[in-house]
Amino acid sequence: MANQSQIERLYDYFDAVSEVCIKANNVSYLEGLIEALNLLLDNQTNDAYEPDVYAHMLKQKTNVEALIFDKESVRKAIQLSALKGFKQMQVTNAMMTPDSIGFFVAYLIKKLMPTTPRLVLDPLVGTGNLIATVINQIPEINTVIGVDSEPLMASLARNILDALEINNQIYLQDTLSYHGPQVDVIITDLPVKRVDSKSPYFPYLVIMHHLKHLKVHHYLIALIENDFFEQHNNQIFKQQLLEEAFLFGLIKLDESLFKTHPKSILILQKKNKSETSQPPFLLVDLPAFTDKDSMQKAMGKIELWFKQRKVD
Repeated sequence: MANQSQIERLYDYFDAVSEVCIKANNVSYLEGLIEALNLLLDNQTNDAYEPDVYAHMLKQKTNVEALIFDKESVRKAIQLSALKGFKQMQVTNAMMTPDSIGFFVAYLIKKLMPTTPRLVLDPLVGTGNLIATVINQIPEINTVIGVDSEPLMASLARNILDALEINNQIYLQDTLSYHGPQVDVIITDLPVKRVDSKSPYFPYLVIMHHLKHLKVHHYLIALIENDFFEQHNNQIFKQQLLEEAFLFGLIKLDESLFKTHPKSILILQKKNKSETSQPPFLLVDLPAFTDKDSMQKAMGKIELWFKQRKVD
């Protein structure tokens, strides 16, 4: 569990060094955050600074380098700094998956997997906050593979995971060009990408491309828009998808979590192509995570579903 005092100490360090970098080298706040992480983790920076500026950065580092921080406090402090960076860039916070969803995805992985997954892929890793949230809940996960086409996001994800001492392989490339080993679980937050009605729907392409990286009978857990199955060429996608995977579950998330585009959690289970027997389907509408009574009832239904599935 995160420690508020630790979060504040680390955030103050990240914020101070980021602001120094902005003034000294005219970079963005997020680039400054990456420099703060580089300095803390590797005792070096990507850019050069005047001696007095660098000395000031080192002084900020002495405020935190001797302290021992729990991983969730580290993740939270970085997250808060990144959110400030997004705000300064006038970029939507939707690029960072809410913590509550990460916690819930970790819960689903524990319920779905008979053994702890060792290798996890996020094909659209972004800042790395979703995968970091999950792994802080399941520390037995051995290695993370992340893919992102944005240099700033890939660098931020790599630094966040390094700060949390999570083994990681972050690739800066178009996710549809990535080819790698088969993994135990795929988790991702599929983006809101509006294109003309005749163009392929990007999330469809991502899922079909990366199912080949998933072991048979293992799971892909993705955040999708609520109109996911209503996009252009949806019938072709469904046909292709059902040849590769079972539709295992769909969990609608409370709309208050999202400012503009409500989402649900889609669970797919990769199958042998010879398999035809559809497993029981999990269908749930989740209330707001802050509504404790309603949430407890919903979680009770999910627990009962998993229990009955094992009996069946």
